[in-house]
Amino acid sequence: MHLQSMVTNFYDVMDLIDTPDRLSNLMSGFCSIAEIRYFALTHHIDFSQNPNGAVHLHNYPADFARYYHQNGLMIRDPVHRVSQLRNVGFTWSTLPTLIPLSTRDIDFLQEAHHAGLGLGYTVPIHVPGEHTGSCSFAVAPGADFPCQSIPLLEALGRFAFEAARRLAGTSAIHNKYHAHLTEREREIVILLGHGKSEKEIARILQISPDTVNDHLKHARHRFGVRKSTLLIICGLVTGAITWSDLIC
Repeated sequence: MHLQSMVTNFYDVMDLIDTPDRLSNLMSGFCSIAEIRYFALTHHIDFSQNPNGAVHLHNYPADFARYYHQNGLMIRDPVHRVSQLRNVGFTWSTLPTLIPLSTRDIDFLQEAHHAGLGLGYTVPIHVPGEHTGSCSFAVAPGADFPCQSIPLLEALGRFAFEAARRLAGTSAIHNKYHAHLTEREREIVILLGHGKSEKEIARILQISPDTVNDHLKHARHRFGVRKSTLLIICGLVTGAITWSDLIC
């Protein structure tokens, strides 16, 4: 599936995500489709002082994450400071035009570059009564940022942060959705994710098209969705299928 379809479907079923690990895996998959290496969902707070109930989920290089926290950069990060001033996303290359950068800021950005973070895009998140947060996406140094995907990344960042807010600070996640895919439904949904029509799926699995339709109808009813393509995301967020299942 294309990134646009995946982001649209993610919105429809984001409340199915029941663990931070599953959200992280989904974000990594979306980033891979968009040709982006890194993401970070986080509230802008000092996590050594007040971590409870806050969002902090990323796949940044471990050495950089350690450096970042040990030096208390959560508040001083120029990307986070710009996030306080905007309600829409911005590319990191525009930072010098948005705020004055100090020598310390420039040193920090160079450290991030050396650690493996190249060009990036950040979506600010403002919820009344909460600390400012953001969702950032970054490519490796020397790689082009997929600017054509920025509108989709803006939406994805907001949807993902909302899912992360729901999960943050809970020791035992209760998933109100107890739906699952049967083994046959799983086979059908995987083929659907490969772009196969119901007739093609029937031929591949050597069953009738009506049987394929019945399986999809029962699965849609169980998950409470109206489109069969949404079952692909349902399968991903519940762990029934993985990104590797969808790679042709």
